[in-house]
Amino acid sequence: MQFGKKLCLILMAMLLVAVCASAEMYVELPAQGLGVSQNITVNMPGENPDIPGINPLTGENWVGLYHPILVSTDNHPEALPHWGTSSADILYEFPIQMDGSTRMIALYMSEKPTYAGPVRSGRVMMAKLREMWNGAWVFYGWQSSFGAEANPLVDVVDFTTMLHEDARQKGRWVFPYVEGMEKNYSSFFHRETDGNHKNPHNVQVDLRMVENLFGNAEPQKHPFKFSPVGLTYGADVSGITVNYKTTNPAYVTGFEFNPMTGNYTRFANGAEYYDALNGVTCEFANVIIVRTSITSQTNNASRVMIQTYGQGPCEIFQNGKYVRGTWVQSDNPQKANEYNSVTSRMIFLDPYGNELEMKVGKTAILFINVDQPVVIRTSTQITGAQVVGTPAPTATPIPTRVPKPTRAPKPQDLNQVNNSNFLNMTDDDEEEKSLFGN
Repeated sequence: MQFGKKLCLILMAMLLVAVCASAEMYVELPAQGLGVSQNITVNMPGENPDIPGINPLTGENWVGLYHPILVSTDNHPEALPHWGTSSADILYEFPIQMDGSTRMIALYMSEKPTYAGPVRSGRVMMAKLREMWNGAWVFYGWQSSFGAEANPLVDVVDFTTMLHEDARQKGRWVFPYVEGMEKNYSSFFHRETDGNHKNPHNVQVDLRMVENLFGNAEPQKHPFKFSPVGLTYGADVSGITVNYKTTNPAYVTGFEFNPMTGNYTRFANGAEYYDALNGVTCEFANVIIVRTSITSQTNNASRVMIQTYGQGPCEIFQNGKYVRGTWVQSDNPQKANEYNSVTSRMIFLDPYGNELEMKVGKTAILFINVDQPVVIRTSTQITGAQVVGTPAPTATPIPTRVPKPTRAPKPQDLNQVNNSNFLNMTDDDEEEKSLFGN
């Protein structure tokens, strides 16, 4: 009898230890001592082979012409839900204001939805991504520096024409720069009136028309390496939160691991992030958070500069696992040049210095300042991580009901695009107005 009691107590103790070991907590990943450098201290692998029948961006089966299209996507809360983003192979997010307001680049290659958006103005950061993927870039207005001298760090025209003298012809953007305010491509765009999106958060682009501009030409490919499984080691992570900005309007990005699909479901301001074209909730096999230097031009909070050359740390999430790795983008194995490196692919390395094998599927890449807090939900003790309270969900002002189908634009919509460019301007629209010209 006494032996039975002891055995029972031992079993209860073992169960308690197991429960405690599996209890999840919110922790902030350590950022102390992290930095970004032009100097390259890692071994940069060469280009990966292009495998016929395989999507070089997702590792999935695919056949077709390689025509990457990058769409500047409005990420203001009133621009949600987005159109077409469930079809994007890669979804980038990064600050466009030092207060934490963000914008996105949705990279479409394997699947082109009929319409995508809401489309918004371009930034140098987006022009850099276009250079890396050598695709078409869709935007609606653009940012410049206020001053007589050229400044390719924040001025889209200065940056682009420094690399490509023929990017603007007769005072207008030409392919692969598909801009909607000028007349060359205005017929590709229209303003949607679905009841959920209001001006200026309602511009759509017809990706079929952009696709046709490629013809049969294919840009150079930068294939990832792939694994059907993903990470099998690292800390267990079931949730990720990046509070870019928590005041109104809020820009809080979250991901929840779905063990049924093996992917991370994206959240925007506390609500599931879904595609307004089809109601599909967006999931990602890979979530990578790039820590880098984010500053502004002469302390102008709206002229954000994001370093994408050199090397720095990154947080890697796959298959419910987390590891810290390294990102590197460089034209030189010793020291990266800011402008020569933009056509090089951005490489992600695992903790052992090997090129990361991307899990087959879609990828979300977030750029944050090197010391930006990243909060995860984990049952694993992580050295240097600080336990924090449960993040308060931020309500989204957009209804979560199933959206109405998007209609085909009427001819008058296309004719009215330029006439309604500057109504109800918010955020950076005032500066976009000053840049617009035919």
